[in-house]
Amino acid sequence: MLTPAPNQSPHIDTPTEKRDPQSSVLDDGLQYETTDREPLRIALTSIKSLRSAVRSTMHNTLTEMFASHTYVGMVDESRRLAAIQSGVKLYLIDYGLACNEFFYQIGLTDFGNFGVIKLEPPPKVVDLLQIAAEVEQEQHHNKNGDEAESIFANAAEMVAQTLFERREMLDEYFSMKISDEGELLTIPLLLKGYVPSLAKLPLFLLRLGPYVDWNSEEECFRTFLRELAAFYTPEKLPIPPPSAASKESAGEAESTQPNPMDETSSEEDPMISNRRLQMARMLEYAIFPALRARLVATSRMLQGVVEVADLKGLYRVFERC
Repeated sequence: MLTPAPNQSPHIDTPTEKRDPQSSVLDDGLQYETTDREPLRIALTSIKSLRSAVRSTMHNTLTEMFASHTYVGMVDESRRLAAIQSGVKLYLIDYGLACNEFFYQIGLTDFGNFGVIKLEPPPKVVDLLQIAAEVEQEQHHNKNGDEAESIFANAAEMVAQTLFERREMLDEYFSMKISDEGELLTIPLLLKGYVPSLAKLPLFLLRLGPYVDWNSEEECFRTFLRELAAFYTPEKLPIPPPSAASKESAGEAESTQPNPMDETSSEEDPMISNRRLQMARMLEYAIFPALRARLVATSRMLQGVVEVADLKGLYRVFERC
């Protein structure tokens, strides 16, 4: 219900960009429109404070590495690993961690000026929340039993009420529009050419209840943008099933007779296959170019960067040979 069909796309508005008449890889399958809305000048002390907090944790060397990198390719989408080259060094990057920080920073720099992704037809907020609540209840039932059932029994209605009461603020600052009938009309667009997994939308909405501090302005913005960044962070994808050719090359095909079970196990859900291809394009043409242009790498991102090769050192080895 939440994921668009292969020949359908979310309807996306961008507030300030002019549309290029020539289609590109970034626009593949997406429909963009522009609006005449003037960008807002945000002078909120809370947002300035949050931006300052990011700058105070900036890691200069890591920021320079991302600013000068060349994208090499996807390594493992199940662990969200990609390879980049900066100078003469090759690195493995946890792009999940990098994207989480990057989308939080976009939330701060573009605060109040996001584009929008239109959901057509718009789902009911309470229906999305109910989906997430049922999944969470099932996951926690084995651990907490009746306590989990009582917690999630009315969670959807409570969170829906919280969001509905604050819908004017959500629309003004976060481009998240909720209709009078409780339908979710739009969600924020943070990066042109990238669409988050809409399968994560129910849980994102549910977490806006207990994990956002609605009582303090600065904490409200910080926690909301952290949840938004988590929603936008690329999801882990399952390891693709081995093809028949790879099985034979690995010596796993022991019989010349076709095995129906093997054929079934080697088939992947078409939606996952499409998302895998879409993610590969978005990483190469949208996310990593944006990281190179805009990311302020922070110290906490060091845990997601591993140097795997130094080409200068390899050249010395070859010279000795």
